[in-house]
Amino acid sequence: MKAILTWVCCALAGGAFAQQPPSLEAPPPAASEAALGGQAEHPAAPDKEVLQVRVRHLLDDFDQRHQQRVLEMASYDKVGDDEPSVKRLANPRKVKVEIKDELDREQTSQALAKEYAQEAVLVQNQEQSLQDFIAKRQKTLDDLTKRAGAVNRQDLELAAANLARQPGTETQVREIRRQLADADRAQQELAVEQPQTQQEASSAEEELKKLHTLEQSLLKESKAYKADAASAHQNQLNLADRLEFYLVDAQAEDVIDQDIKAAEAAPHLAASREVQDTLESLAPRTKEDAKPDEKCAATSTDSKGCLQTPAPGPKE
Repeated sequence: MKAILTWVCCALAGGAFAQQPPSLEAPPPAASEAALGGQAEHPAAPDKEVLQVRVRHLLDDFDQRHQQRVLEMASYDKVGDDEPSVKRLANPRKVKVEIKDELDREQTSQALAKEYAQEAVLVQNQEQSLQDFIAKRQKTLDDLTKRAGAVNRQDLELAAANLARQPGTETQVREIRRQLADADRAQQELAVEQPQTQQEASSAEEELKKLHTLEQSLLKESKAYKADAASAHQNQLNLADRLEFYLVDAQAEDVIDQDIKAAEAAPHLAASREVQDTLESLAPRTKEDAKPDEKCAATSTDSKGCLQTPAPGPKE
């Protein structure tokens, strides 16, 4: 009977579970994933690229862009050599590409200077950590030395021997014995820890020297890239002046070419045939001043009556 009741209860329970809607919750993780702590599907983020890789990327990217601009500048040189008439047009275009190249060099140099400066800051942080570590180890050595040398064993042993002969001084003798035991432990700790601590401090000092040298090298490289950026900026200014010269010179050559062609092709206006005929015809004479007749002047006292009569001119 009990078996039948148990079977009926299990059947009813199974039917009730079968009628429930499926759960929307995610299934529990597998045993292997649980054992790994869920790290199998969530890999750790990669570390930041080291300085050498970052610098190499910046240099390679710039070199690729630079080579493309070199080919473009060479094409302008070839055009100018093949066709001298268009050289004045190719020159400013080449200078524009050169300005773009120097601008890229300036920006890349600034980025490289920043990378080295940031790395120098990281090195400075490491230096500070080593300095703190060396100071900590030095303090440990000082504490051990003070503890080991703070107790005079001879005085304590003599005091313990003297107190032992006197009645009622057992407590004082035990205190002296305790101090002697502490002094022994301090000596043992000093003997064990002092060499290791000194070695760690010495190693840290060596690493500190290397870091300091590295910091100086990084700052030197950063300063050199800053100088490159300044040089590229100055080149841009000089190239801008050259570009202005090329543009002004090209405009002047255009004006000269146009004016020369205009002067060579300009028709000259000649006088009409009628004007030429008029100019070539006989021009009328003007009346000349009358001269006195010599025969009349010799016999007459009135010279006005001896004026010669001018010959009649042509009729107008």
